[in-house]
Amino acid sequence: MTSSKTSFAFEGDVALISVHPVHVKKIMSGEKNLEFRRVWPTRAIETLVVYSTHPEQRLAAVVQVAGVVRASKTALWQVATVEGGGITRQALSDYLEGKKLGVAIRLGKRVNLGAGVLPTKVLGASFRPPQSFRYLSNIEKAKVRALLGVAR
Repeated sequence: MTSSKTSFAFEGDVALISVHPVHVKKIMSGEKNLEFRRVWPTRAIETLVVYSTHPEQRLAAVVQVAGVVRASKTALWQVATVEGGGITRQALSDYLEGKKLGVAIRLGKRVNLGAGVLPTKVLGASFRPPQSFRYLSNIEKAKVRALLGVAR
């Protein structure tokens, strides 16, 4: 479930998120259409740059955000069963332990970055993976656009 680089819209706020490699694979195969988070900003994020964590440690994909659902664990599980959460009910429950509400980010178009890109090439020598997410600067967004071959 990847899209061609030329058809990918790259507008609005962009966030970098860290995702375990097993989940990155599920996102790119289309098995996982939701990315769950314990916290998420109320400010709209249009695009996600996905950093695949250890052992890959690469920028693995760029994904458009199709929507955000803020709800209880039970309600998020119901969404996951319909839309493809890519995780078990127990894993979701464990992940959201202690939270009244969680977040499911609906994943839209996806661009696979192949073998991945060293994050320092795009995000600078001082790159550190975010715990939850971080916004990309305009300069970083321009570098990601260049990676995708998207004109401004």
